[in-house]
Parts: sequence; structure tokens; C-alpha cells
Amino acid sequence: MLNNAILQTKHYQTVKEIILTYTTTLLKVLLVFFSPIGGIILIVAISTILDTCFGIWRAVKKGKRVTSKKARHGLIPKVISYVGACMLIYASDYFILNELTQMVVSIDFLSTKIIALVLLSIEVKSIDESFEAVKGWSFLGRFSQLIRKAKDIKKELDEIN
Repeated sequence: MLNNAILQTKHYQTVKEIILTYTTTLLKVLLVFFSPIGGIILIVAISTILDTCFGIWRAVKKGKRVTSKKARHGLIPKVISYVGACMLIYASDYFILNELTQMVVSIDFLSTKIIALVLLSIEVKSIDESFEAVKGWSFLGRFSQLIRKAKDIKKELDEIN
């Protein structure tokens, strides 16, 4: 009976080791597959975290109660869904869309870059709304005013020359 228990324990450890080996191998393969968009994933995740920080800042400045549970339940699903969307689009880009877009535009993984820009613009707009609610002015508005002024100055300089 004791020998049988020892054999079962050794068998269990062997199966456990096999499962661990296959799992780590799968994770490594996924890491290598998604490594070309590591920067995109990082930017999307950081922008989402920054948006959450600005949202918390806005709530605190407006006197609203902020709990870590609220922040966690808003942040974690949002980061997972945004990063998951980027990864899903990249996979479809890699296997299907990239060849089609290469016929029109010579930019690799265009769909992945577009979805990342859309997600990033959503986050930047949300950050700007929180900033405007607290400070009373929009940094995107100021930035667009600066661009308009620079264009006017350039236009005036072109007219002088």
C-alpha cells in the first residue's frame, strides 16, 4: 500500500511538471508572438492607468468619495479589454488583414495601429475632461490654439517673404 502511494505521488508530480512545462511554453510562445506590439500594449495600458488616476484626482477635488474597490473595478476590466482588443486585432492583422492592407498602403499592421490610436484618443479625451473639470481649462483646447497661432505666424512669414 505504501509503495502504491509513493508511485501515485511520483506520477502526480510528473503530470504536474508536464502541465507546468506546457503552460510555460505556451506563455513563452504567446509572449514572442505579441512582442512586436509590446510598445502599443504598454502605451494603451499606461494611458488607461493615467486616465484612472486623473479620474480619481477629479473625484477627490470635487469632494466625491473614492474607494480602492471602485478604482479597481473600473481599471482592471478596462485595461484587460483594451489590451485584449489590441491583441485580438493584431492576431487578425497578422493572419488575415495585413496582406490586404499591404496591397493599398505599405504600413505593417495598420489595423492594430488604428485601434491603438482610437483607444489612446479616447483616453486622452477623458483625461482632458477630468483636467478641465478640476482646472477650468482644457489642455487639448490650449494645444489646438497654439497650433492655430503657429499656423498664422507661418502664414504671415510666408506673406512677408
